Amino acid sequence: MIAICKRPTKRLVKGARYEVDSLWNDGTNQRWLEGRLYIKGIGRFVVGNFTDINGNDLPKINKVNPVQPLPHSARLKFEDLKNGDILICTSGNYKSLVQGGMYQIEKLIDKSGPVQSYNGSTWTRTDQSIKFVGVKRTLKFSSWSFRALSSEESRDISLNQLLHDQEAPVIKQKPAKKIDLIPDKERLLVDILFKAVVDTNRHAITIPEWACQKTAPKLELETADFEHLLEMPLKDVIKLMEK
Repeated sequence: MIAICKRPTKRLVKGARYEVDSLWNDGTNQRWLEGRLYIKGIGRFVVGNFTDINGNDLPKINKVNPVQPLPHSARLKFEDLKNGDILICTSGNYKSLVQGGMYQIEKLIDKSGPVQSYNGSTWTRTDQSIKFVGVKRTLKFSSWSFRALSSEESRDISLNQLLHDQEAPVIKQKPAKKIDLIPDKERLLVDILFKAVVDTNRHAITIPEWACQKTAPKLELETADFEHLLEMPLKDVIKLMEK
């Protein structure tokens, strides 16, 4: 569904066309969600700030993409997981995992035990962790850092296995360079470099060094990763950001 912005914001341009990823507008949603739409890569906005391509109000319907992050109450639960399940990492804060990558559960660890506080009272502490295939470290489970496959993703994996004998694209070993597994690698490198340029805290070292060490340290980048960008004309670099 295409929506036309009629009220500009810091992230939206008046009169621009946007692809609506999800729409909650049929009157049956929770109060905080009703009358909202989600534009992929930009954010969630009030329906009233948009029209359809003919200038009319957006329809009173729900259109929800199952890949969209769900409300907290519907988020991934540790109790629903089992060995062999495939999860997608939604966080960029792991050194050993790639954001957007698929990982298969090798082992689930659920430890609970009594803990005595300083005043003598006792409470139960629960530690829930996941061990993924090919990942050395055991990671603390977080419903904010992982999601289950959508029905569409599960169907695609099943069809590829049946028709083409292709396994699910699960990451089973840490790559030589983490960034090589990230979609749209070039655009990400430009984004990291630009953030280093405008960082008011930057000092003492070069912009590429700051980008590697301070802007995106968990990607384990090297200054050589930016060399081809530094040699490109600015107009070509900007084109990479506009794709």
